[in-house]
Amino acid sequence: MKIWTSEHIFNHRWETVTKAAMQKYPNPMNPSVVGVDVLDRRVDQTGRLHSSRLLSTEWGLPSLVKSIIGVTGSRTYVQEHSVVDPREKTFELKSTNISFTHMVSVDERLVYRPHPRTQRRPC
Repeated sequence: MKIWTSEHIFNHRWETVTKAAMQKYPNPMNPSVVGVDVLDRRVDQTGRLHSSRLLSTEWGLPSLVKSIIGVTGSRTYVQEHSVVDPREKTFELKSTNISFTHMVSVDERLVYRPHPRTQRRPC
């Protein structure tokens, strides 16, 4: 079930947006992401970069909430897989929680590509 969708046009080149998305964690604007581990990174036969990462997050849940949901810690983990295709100029990122899956499942899919009106035409 899709609950939420959004679209945003960045006023930057595709390469800049893709690089920023790949390097977004950790950062001081989102201190809840406390670790990023690269599990696998490879380039396939067509030149696409595949990356799998594990994000560690710390949400600082109040003790009362921890006791209600039956956990002692508040560290959670997210699995992220991305594919960068420099020829087609697409960057697709999929992430899903691997903690608290018995309570809620979060599946996120982001796609970055040049906007058709902003693509440069050959001279």
